[in-house]
Amino acid sequence: MFPVISVSGLSKSFGEYSILEDLSLEINAGEVYGLVGLNGAGKTTLIRLLAGVLRADRGALAVLGNNPWSHDEALYRRTGVVLEHDGFWGNLDFRQNMKIFAAAKGIAWNDARKYLDEFWNGTDIYGSTKAVKFFSRGMRMQCALCRAFLGWPSVYFFDEPAVALDVGAYDHFAALVRRARDGGAAVLVSSHQLDAIDDLAGRAGMLRDKRLTELSRGTGRGEWWSIGADRNAAWAAVIAEHCGCAPVYCDNEWRFEVADPAATIPLIISRLAGQGCSVRKVAPRTAEFSEVIRREYRDTSAPDSAPDKGAAP
Repeated sequence: MFPVISVSGLSKSFGEYSILEDLSLEINAGEVYGLVGLNGAGKTTLIRLLAGVLRADRGALAVLGNNPWSHDEALYRRTGVVLEHDGFWGNLDFRQNMKIFAAAKGIAWNDARKYLDEFWNGTDIYGSTKAVKFFSRGMRMQCALCRAFLGWPSVYFFDEPAVALDVGAYDHFAALVRRARDGGAAVLVSSHQLDAIDDLAGRAGMLRDKRLTELSRGTGRGEWWSIGADRNAAWAAVIAEHCGCAPVYCDNEWRFEVADPAATIPLIISRLAGQGCSVRKVAPRTAEFSEVIRREYRDTSAPDSAPDKGAAP
């Protein structure tokens, strides 16, 4: 069985400016893959290559066994895509737009209407008769997501799908992603919203220096632990001294890896207390992708500058 998404030796440049070099990636059926990276790292470029919007300079790409640059109509009908633009006609209302997209995908309107009734009833866009150009940014993103899941494709490409969604709209989107995943689809989600990567992705990769690096929820340094305490550079320095790496500060606690917790954690607590730190809790924990990502990007010479949870590289 071949991977749903397969990339090998991929390179892409714009003029003399190289974006991606010798990049490889495989995503199998039933997987959600999180794609992260700084602005300009090439995330949108990679998604556009996989969606057949751009052509690779070198390397091999296959989506469902097909080269996306072939612009095969059958492949497009099995693909759900959300890019930075929602792609709706602004002068038409939501359902008028959906009728057009259903026809383009070869889906009968009665079947499309059943999909809307079952999965979008109760959302902001379901009963609206306004022209889409009057929708809020979040409502237009919901429109794009509704189109992407229409017909329950076999593969999805989402570029910053969560950025404009409120809490209820995000929860709805996450439920649809999980349904698609459980149905055997492959899902690629690019996002600066690191909480969304933690929530949805089973695997994740970081685009950096033109290449993709697979991330692990741990680095092999040991177990992840957390200490609830105030944010202070002195406390971070104590933890780093005993663990050999700078901690991450999230949700009012320090998170870090430690090779020998039984010996090291008591020393850290003793040192912190001796310096006047009020420790609220100490506990082992499971690391998230967001913590690994922040560690990769953080300047270890200034541990107090680590961002709080919710910020992203």
